[in-house]
Amino acid sequence: MIPAEFGATPWGRCWVRTVASTAAVGPNALLPKARSLARNHAVTLSADGGHLEADVRVSGVGNRVRLVLPPWPVETRDEATRLIATALGDNCGRAPGDLPDSLDGDFRRRGISVGVGLDELVSECDCRSRRRPCLHVLATIYALSQLVDERPALAVELRTSPAALTPPPDPDWVPLTDVDPATFYGG
Repeated sequence: MIPAEFGATPWGRCWVRTVASTAAVGPNALLPKARSLARNHAVTLSADGGHLEADVRVSGVGNRVRLVLPPWPVETRDEATRLIATALGDNCGRAPGDLPDSLDGDFRRRGISVGVGLDELVSECDCRSRRRPCLHVLATIYALSQLVDERPALAVELRTSPAALTPPPDPDWVPLTDVDPATFYGG
């Protein structure tokens, strides 16, 4: 069983299923180590255009990973955009970057997946492992699933446009350093 820290939302689960599918024939001994790397912040992700890059550190040694995510066809993107607009209209007051879980069901009924199967995913790693996907690619996908769980809209952005991995600022949030304690309580 995969810990709830990976794939806690339907959006992150799409990416966890990508990794779990590598274990379809039998247990993949790399998966626990990959989860450990993601859990312990050994994966640093960045986005550049239509691909993700990661630096995965194992015992002080860094490996560069590159994932190329295929964009949705125009028809799929347009249908997803329509479904998102309807779902957000029906679910007002959500935090920036959040998507209602019910939208996942709408996507699945129309055959739209935010995750990418390993057969569609182009992955590169500079490690010397012969096993594909390697530990570093698996850890990158787990780390990505955590980011998608935190900001579900990222799952859609990854398939529609060059995505930024840092969330947009929340207009209702004020940094604590901007608050003057002398005047905060009306003093």
